[in-house]
Amino acid sequence: MQKTSKMKLRRRHSTLSIAHFSTRPGSWLVSGLLFALSPSAYAADTVELVLQLETSLTSDSNPFRFYEQTTKPDQSDQGDQTGLPGVADDRQFRNRDSVTGTDVRAGAIIPILSDRTRLILTGSLGNRHYKNYKELDHHLTAGDATLQWAAGQIINGQITAGKEDRLFQYINGSLTDKDISHQKRASANVNFKLTDEWSLNVSLDRAGLSYDLPLNQLYNFDERGRQLSGRYYSPTGSSVEVGTRLSETNFPDRNEQDIADLDKAYKESEVFLDTEWRYSSKSVTSAHLGVIRRQYDVLTERNTNLSNILLRGTYHHSPKVRLDLQLWDRPFTIVDRTVVYVLSKALRFDAQWKYSDKSQMNFSTLFQNSDNVLVPRLATLADGTSRKEKLIRVGLGGAYEFERGFRLVLDSFYEKVQRESDGVNLKQAVIKLGLEYTYENLPGSNSRMGLKRYQHSLSASDSLR
Repeated sequence: MQKTSKMKLRRRHSTLSIAHFSTRPGSWLVSGLLFALSPSAYAADTVELVLQLETSLTSDSNPFRFYEQTTKPDQSDQGDQTGLPGVADDRQFRNRDSVTGTDVRAGAIIPILSDRTRLILTGSLGNRHYKNYKELDHHLTAGDATLQWAAGQIINGQITAGKEDRLFQYINGSLTDKDISHQKRASANVNFKLTDEWSLNVSLDRAGLSYDLPLNQLYNFDERGRQLSGRYYSPTGSSVEVGTRLSETNFPDRNEQDIADLDKAYKESEVFLDTEWRYSSKSVTSAHLGVIRRQYDVLTERNTNLSNILLRGTYHHSPKVRLDLQLWDRPFTIVDRTVVYVLSKALRFDAQWKYSDKSQMNFSTLFQNSDNVLVPRLATLADGTSRKEKLIRVGLGGAYEFERGFRLVLDSFYEKVQRESDGVNLKQAVIKLGLEYTYENLPGSNSRMGLKRYQHSLSASDSLR
């Protein structure tokens, strides 16, 4: 369908306005991308190209995630009255704030020799500016490169490397200084197709995380892992995989006291079973059942067995409605020197509704019980072992494409945490409104490259991104 000249002029004006507003921190990148998207590059229709620009406004009710305990005015000079480490007069950090954001995301899928051997390049640049807490203004950068390859019908694999810099994720108001985390990751895996039913997979991976703020650098770590597994595929598409994973995690920047409290390294060995059952064309269930044996380098009395369980069911009620249910029991680590690790049991439900070709909505709710295993020397509870917390989180998002390539985006969540040991609560509500422009030379390229992962969705779980 032809557009009127007035419509063409308005679209051209809108595109240039967003580009001007969104690309000041990365104008060099945009210039290169616009050159790559010129007609000479477009003629090579085997190369997929995507350019995405976004401007957004976010409102955050509790940027530093303080618990709901306030300092009394007549006690403001008496130090820490909140019961939280490192917090004195915190009233100046308890205000709602608004954040403006600009982002440039881009990607390319480049076939090499064949469609089964290809290079995928993606990246993102962004700025965040805070209205009140201007000390938190920061840049976001991320980039990934993946080489997918195949040798005949028997062997295939991929090599991946990536990096991401982002603002430290505040957890409980115990830190109000700005910090930036730097994450690196790399992996390689090879899949051997022994028969139509059986395959063997071998993988190596490495990950690292570091912080700018000296206070957090005891959590700088380097992890190396390797995995071996075998998978059986049934004629119906269901599968069963059995394997083992070994990993080593080191914390190179810990001093003697840090090592005495948290150790300097640990090793993990996991034996796992992965299953996927395709009950019908509309429903799929899957499970990861793993037992982890963790062995510490110095504090061997902490050696323990941990569960790593994830159950998931997906139901496509119709081409427009998808439902996901997830349950898990897994350990993870937080940046809190009083906590060794956290054991989390949770249930999460997600729904995605494509109301039309131009609009969609998603909803999620999470119920989680966490058990924080404490450092004995720093434990303050009567039993001196753990601290329990309950979390309820509700997310709501939506998008409307009002013109080809242009979308209005809503992303939000409300979260409440209750700590059972002393009854303190934490509440946070975040809502984000964005205007997004996407150019892709082949339909669906944006989805195939997975650029949405750089947006760090507030309302949708990983399974729906």
